[in-house]
Amino acid sequence: MNRSPSRMLTLFFVHCVSLILLPHFVTPAATVAQDLDEVTISGRVTDQNGALIPGASVTVLLASTGSERTGVTDAEGRYRLIELLPGVYTVRASSAGFALEEKTGLETLAGQHVRVDFTLRPAGVVAEQSVAAEASAPLVDTTRTIVGGTITGEEIESLPNPTRSPLDLIFTLPGVTEEPLSTRELAEDRNTNPRETPEEAGTFALSGGAAYSNNITIDGLDNNDDRAARERFQPSLEAVAEVQVITNQFSAEYGRASGGRINIRTRGGANEFRGRAFFFFRDDILNANTLKNNSLGLKRLPLTELNPGFTLSGPIVFPPLRINGRGRSFFFIAYEYNTVLDTALIDTLSVLA
Repeated sequence: MNRSPSRMLTLFFVHCVSLILLPHFVTPAATVAQDLDEVTISGRVTDQNGALIPGASVTVLLASTGSERTGVTDAEGRYRLIELLPGVYTVRASSAGFALEEKTGLETLAGQHVRVDFTLRPAGVVAEQSVAAEASAPLVDTTRTIVGGTITGEEIESLPNPTRSPLDLIFTLPGVTEEPLSTRELAEDRNTNPRETPEEAGTFALSGGAAYSNNITIDGLDNNDDRAARERFQPSLEAVAEVQVITNQFSAEYGRASGGRINIRTRGGANEFRGRAFFFFRDDILNANTLKNNSLGLKRLPLTELNPGFTLSGPIVFPPLRINGRGRSFFFIAYEYNTVLDTALIDTLSVLA
């Protein structure tokens, strides 16, 4: 698979410019689809005797960007903050006459509804309290019961993935199997005659369902190739923040699927500039020969794969796009170029008359 470097570089720069400028010109309706994977944080604020505290202020702070959202408890002491980006949060609760209490290190996943309750104590009795969430006790979504799982960013970094396909990571979750007529390891020909019968074998099945009953999305947006019962596009593995699979009880708003839903959430920028450069290399000299080739007296088949790339993220340092010295607009760029020179061995049977 060879691509023109000049053409790829041109497309890369066009994509970078669009990523930076597009968020400032699109209408709010263009981002509605992403609401399906945003986070909700809710709970109740009481005093140490269990009495409700109406009118208490609750603030959530996203650690990566410093963005804040504030809400006020109702007459029953309840608060609810919706449409939050997934990430690590600090949640603070305060009220007149009470000491401020905050909970830090609350890590949330896409589509999660988290309950965080507060018990405030009198200001004259105790100073400000800060409680750190334990990594061994992840937040639990008590509003729904789903079958599935989420592959987090830490697992994406640590799990071996020779294909560098984010969708191959879902095979580590229960209930995910390869489709019986899967085209996963076969060569692809996108220039086939459109009048031919479409290949609907797909690449994986969820809970025994057919591949064409799955719904694949990226950041909540459609990514289905209905002709091949698989994804249209695979982002760079370096650009993936998490991969989520739900095989039951997803609401109708997810749409179109009678089987399961697979969502790839991409990374975003933060208040600090960060980047990474990588280069993956494979060659036949690093591989052992197969048992079949040895039995036929054949050498290793030629193979060379070159896979360089980089990522870059951070705030947009433009004065109108900053508040109190902190960014409110961010960017993330991932570029990956893959060249594979592979060889296939085809056995044929000759019949002599």
